[in-house]
Amino acid sequence: METLKGLFDGDEVSNLNDHRLYGGQDGFVRFPYVHNFYRTTNGAFIVKRDLVKVEVLCWFGDVMKGRGELILKAALRDRRFDGTRRANDTALLDYRYDDPVFHKRLSETLNSVEISIYAYMPGSRIADIMGDTELESFVRFPFRYVGKPDEFLKYFDAVWKSKRAPGQYAVPIPDVSDSVLEGFAAIAAKCGYDLIEAAPSHYHVCRWVLSHGYSFSYQSDRDIFERLSQGLEAIRKAGHPLTRAQQSWACIMQTLSPEAIPPHLNMGGPQWPQDNISDRCLWLYKPISKRASGFQPDKA
Repeated sequence: METLKGLFDGDEVSNLNDHRLYGGQDGFVRFPYVHNFYRTTNGAFIVKRDLVKVEVLCWFGDVMKGRGELILKAALRDRRFDGTRRANDTALLDYRYDDPVFHKRLSETLNSVEISIYAYMPGSRIADIMGDTELESFVRFPFRYVGKPDEFLKYFDAVWKSKRAPGQYAVPIPDVSDSVLEGFAAIAAKCGYDLIEAAPSHYHVCRWVLSHGYSFSYQSDRDIFERLSQGLEAIRKAGHPLTRAQQSWACIMQTLSPEAIPPHLNMGGPQWPQDNISDRCLWLYKPISKRASGFQPDKA
């Protein structure tokens, strides 16, 4: 396929570099991609791939009649072009990867691939359960509300006692977290990659990825993470134990102005480094080949 429009609403792709084919007509992408569609008993299974990225998507419901819900999206993306404009040419991207500082390659000699995962139980979105689309938007993109502290605190109070962590606008699929990292690492190793990388969006996701053998790519991010962990421990010792979801929310809250942060949650300065708005990423990596055994990136 070579058009932005997919087979149904929600199946669209991107054209981040705005390349146009066929005399400048709208809706075409520079590098076509392969689209494999499989109808299943309860929905659809889709694999999209080009020379840079492969992504797997699971839909629940009748997608061709507009009644489908995306419940899983997992992908592997080759990082060979990261830090250059060429990285954005694939039609299968959700974010840009052309910043020469924040998206620079971890190694010039080792082959690296990024993993990304989103997986949620069908029918569990906040908007479906509560009918509150704005609260769902806040949970999904909390950093967009940092510049509006009154709105931030209103929605923050609404989710604080819930089990929803930042980004969890629906209930996660439990068994995905148990198997998906190892499964995709095995695929990446079989395809000849040396390193697998991840850019976790929130504190609880970072803790999960670290527990599976990943390491910080940059010392500066490790330092921020440790300062936040120390701040959370200080909050606990002060008599305010937090759930893992609340820990992630507390990390996001540090981005507000100091006077807007409740005193018992103020950690005194460190801020979560990835907001999913700017180009800033928090990179983690894991060697998956013999060639990469013992690899350590430059400390920066």
